[in-house]
Amino acid sequence: MNLNFLEMIELIAAYHAGLMGVVVVLHPRLRGLGLMCLGFSAHMFVNLGAGTGMIPADFDITSAFGLLYGPFFYLFVRDLTFEGRQTQWLDGLHVLPALIIAVLRPTDPIPQMLGLPSLVIYIGLALLALREHRKLSAQIRSDDAAVSLRWVEIALGSFTMVALIDIGRELGAMSAFNISDDVALSGVLIAVLVMLSTMAARALEHEKRHGAVPTATEAAGREGYGTQRGDPGGEQAFAALDKLVREEELWREMRFSLADLARQSGMSTREVSRAVNAGAGMSFSRYINNIRVEAVDRLMAVPGNNRRTIIELAYEVGFNSKSAFNRIYREQTGQTPSQAMAAYKTTPHAN
Repeated sequence: MNLNFLEMIELIAAYHAGLMGVVVVLHPRLRGLGLMCLGFSAHMFVNLGAGTGMIPADFDITSAFGLLYGPFFYLFVRDLTFEGRQTQWLDGLHVLPALIIAVLRPTDPIPQMLGLPSLVIYIGLALLALREHRKLSAQIRSDDAAVSLRWVEIALGSFTMVALIDIGRELGAMSAFNISDDVALSGVLIAVLVMLSTMAARALEHEKRHGAVPTATEAAGREGYGTQRGDPGGEQAFAALDKLVREEELWREMRFSLADLARQSGMSTREVSRAVNAGAGMSFSRYINNIRVEAVDRLMAVPGNNRRTIIELAYEVGFNSKSAFNRIYREQTGQTPSQAMAAYKTTPHAN
């Protein structure tokens, strides 16, 4: 059987996404992404079969796949962000609309009219989960930048752009640029495959870093994250914690967490969280990283450190990411680390 360029791309995409899905779906926290890869693989096989006549028109269910990507993307984000959330059989309810379309096979544009609102709703839910993760991770970990899910937001934006291009392709807009439908669709499929591959690699790394956090409800009950500054008891407890953190230099540990401080102090995580919020008036992450910035400044002021690189100093005080260090340092001091180092080299400072 001879395949044209588009059909070759569909075949490659089907196999690659299928193998990737089998690998990823074995990780309980990444089942949503695994299902997305497997769904895309099945979509490509059906497209290929329908295009080559191997699948009769009565069994062409390609229109149903559009209702799968939104739910799968949301399940992926939900499982990636929150502890204790893993895709279960009950989550199969999310794919019921796609199954109904596959069985009834209504004519266009009915599937598209159902698919677009579904996609918007699930993307909205995913964005809410990402915002919650960003807020809570800062309350729990000093290296919250290392488990940032900003890359998921970028992937979501890329996915939206590819979807708009695909809609333009279906409306014939690509012909205005002298781009054939097959070439446009091939580009869309390649872009989706690259995005899925990148997401799989980043998701596996995120899982290794144990980047999931308690849900907002769990956090409120277990840790008391919402405590405001001004609680006298909390401020007294914070003074003792702050002394411990500084004297023992606990902030040097790159992955120092709220739980670590609780173990060191003999307090519960709930008490530590309340104390930091009441006494420091900021998140746990910002509190620890502010101390690290102060330590970097002290190291920069030592003449013997002039020949060391800035990132060496950053790693020495507990930062584990160059980009995170640069951002945090600038936020706190109003200048870049390079500017600060240059000033220390030209201005005499006491040791």
